[in-house]
Amino acid sequence: MRVDKVLRGMLMKALALAGLNPWLTCRECVDLVTEFLEGALSPRDRALVLAHLERCPHCPRYIRQIELMIRLVGATATDSDALSPVNRAALLDDFRRHGPRDPDDET
Repeated sequence: MRVDKVLRGMLMKALALAGLNPWLTCRECVDLVTEFLEGALSPRDRALVLAHLERCPHCPRYIRQIELMIRLVGATATDSDALSPVNRAALLDDFRRHGPRDPDDET
């Protein structure tokens, strides 16, 4: 984790010096959550997500909820429970249309 903090700090300073806004909005963070949890983000995007999570009061909770959901689904799924490609596509399409609850709407 120490390397992440050093990388994040260096990236934030470099972006600020270049005149670029180094902060993600909650919506941008939520849009990156799947890739973040799968470890599929570029080092730059990973650093931006981690920096956002350090300062946001809502997104860390959202990510913990997603991680819990993944663990629960993984714990209950078996090979016989596997979705057919058609059902999987339908669920993904529905999720993309409706999306997750926006952390910016938290009260």
